[in-house]
This record gives sequence, structure tokens and C-alpha cells, in this order.
Amino acid sequence: MHRRQFLTVLFAAALAMGPSRALAFFGSPKLTESDKALLEGLLIIDAHAHPDSYKIGTRSRDNASSLEAIRELGMAACSFAALGDTVAATRGHTTGTDYQLTKIQLDFWMDGLVKPGKVKLVKTASDIPKSTGPGYVPGAIFSVEGGDALSGNPDRVNDFHAYGVRMITLVHLGSNDLGDSMATSQGGGLTPKGRKVVERMQELGLLVDAAHASGLTLKHIGEISRRPIVDSHTHPCPVSEESRCGRLRTLQGMEIVAKTGGVVCTWPMGDSRRSRRETFQDWAREIREMKKRIGMDHVGLGTDGGGGLPRFIDGYRDVRDLVRLVKAMQDEGFTREEISAYMGGNLYRVLQKSIG
Repeated sequence: MHRRQFLTVLFAAALAMGPSRALAFFGSPKLTESDKALLEGLLIIDAHAHPDSYKIGTRSRDNASSLEAIRELGMAACSFAALGDTVAATRGHTTGTDYQLTKIQLDFWMDGLVKPGKVKLVKTASDIPKSTGPGYVPGAIFSVEGGDALSGNPDRVNDFHAYGVRMITLVHLGSNDLGDSMATSQGGGLTPKGRKVVERMQELGLLVDAAHASGLTLKHIGEISRRPIVDSHTHPCPVSEESRCGRLRTLQGMEIVAKTGGVVCTWPMGDSRRSRRETFQDWAREIREMKKRIGMDHVGLGTDGGGGLPRFIDGYRDVRDLVRLVKAMQDEGFTREEISAYMGGNLYRVLQKSIG
């Protein structure tokens, strides 16, 4: 299937969801001068998002990580995550393999966004801009969410690395050849193929993302990792029983990530069912608790913008509203250095050690 056919299928899927679900909201107001002053000097890197991409097989879509909002915020770099398990996400309503469909999504960004003066492809951490003043060019960290596209073949890691991908989420909506996901865990953890893929990723310089991985899969990843790993988008589960946590990560799981030198990244998802998480202040207090448990060096930002989160915390519309999180963190007593570490400094350190 060529690109035009693929985009036709995606457009039809968007129409099928209905106009009310085509875009969750229209974005935040422009940043004020005081907002810009508050953000000045912060290195902001989003560990997981789907900027300006088509949404496939999701119940809702959002525009929370548009390139326009990224640029106005002064975000230095952002994950551009292609769906690696499109076949499962669309329940088979697409033509082609996950490997083919993932490359088509990456091509969509490469052909349309990665251009001089618009977006720079991040191949090493040094490609991330240090200054985000007027005329800066944000960095795109090409990512794959769902290792289904690898079909358990470590050689495909080489292929995606050559394509510019620097981060792979091993599992996504369901368990695959690499390991168990939170959604469909059978207690098997990381598979032998998954182990080989992790080893190959860390040899070549790709960041291993344990988001969506079951607790046992995460444990196995942590045991074999020679470089830092991330959980790119989640928030703490208030209980220790993984079966009651859904997509949330237990504190025990977060400790595994931290022990590798990695970072657990939290998102703007509103949650009153499992945890008290309704406001920016709740989000900031949560970061403070994570600081106590796993250390400030191991907490970061991963919005899942464009990923169709079921709901957002009050007042969050797109990444420009992260300025409100900065204010809330100040109110909670975080230093400027700690805020910068959370917003992107910690992830930058991990990228240096993982992708070079």
C-alpha cells in the first residue's frame, strides 16, 4: 500500500469517528509576556507525543501537541511517536503490515515537517537546540510506540535506527513478540526475542521505553539494561497491586526505572477514579512525592499529546498550558533547577547516555 492509499484510509477513519471527535479542542490562548518570562531558560523536552499526526483506531483525538504550540512554548524537542501496532489499533481495518505502516507514518513527518527552518531530526542529543529564542527550530525525536513493527526481529532495530528512529516503546495496546503489556499481561514478562531487541537497541543507541509494559516485563528490562530507560507517559498508582493500576505505574515499578539511571515521565491526564489528579497543583504535588520516592533526577515530562487521552486535568488544552505547571511547581517549593530538570533536563541526560 502506498502513502496516498494509507492516508485515504486514515481520513476515512477520522470521519467515522464523527466531527465532534475529530479534534478535542482548539488549543490554548497565546502566551503572555509574563508567561514567556517564566519559561525563559527552561529546557523543555516531551518524552512522548504524536504532533500533527493522524490518529488511528482511537476513540478521540486531540491537538495538544501541535507544531504551532510546540514552537510558541519554546519546547526544545519532542517525541514524534508513530504507532507501531496499527493493525491491532484499527482492528485489522488497514492494509499492510505494522512494519510497512509504521514507516509510512514516519515518512509523513519526514516529507512534511522535517525541513530546514521548520523541524530538525534529532539523531544525537547534541541535535537538540540549547536556545529557543526567535527563529529557533524544534527537534523531532522519531519514536515508535509498539514493537509489533519489529516482528521480534532485532535486525529491524537496525533498519529503524537508519531511518532516524531513536526511541521504541516495546509494547503498546497488547502483548507482542517482545513482551507483555499492562493491558494483556499473561505473566510472561520480557520474551527471549524482547531481550535481544533491548540488547540491540542499547548497542545501536536507541532509548528503550517501558511505557505500557507489565510489571514483570519492566522488571526483566531493568535487569538486563546497560543504559538508562524511560517510562515515557504515566503517573503513579496509589496502590501496589498492579492489577488495580491500569495504565498507571506502581512506585515499585518507578524504582526499577530509576535504578537504571532513567526517568519516569508524567502526563496531563485527569484522574479521579484511581488517584487525586484534577488540577495543575495536584500534578505538582505528585511530582513532589515522586521526588521523595525515586529522586528528582528521575522524574520528567511526557504529555502523550495527540494520543487521545480520555481527559485532561482542569485547564489543560495544549502544551502551552505547561506554563501553568511551572507556576504550580513554584508554589510547591521547587527550585528553578528542579523545574528545569523535570521539564527536560533529566530526559536530556538520559538521551546523552542512550543515543549519544
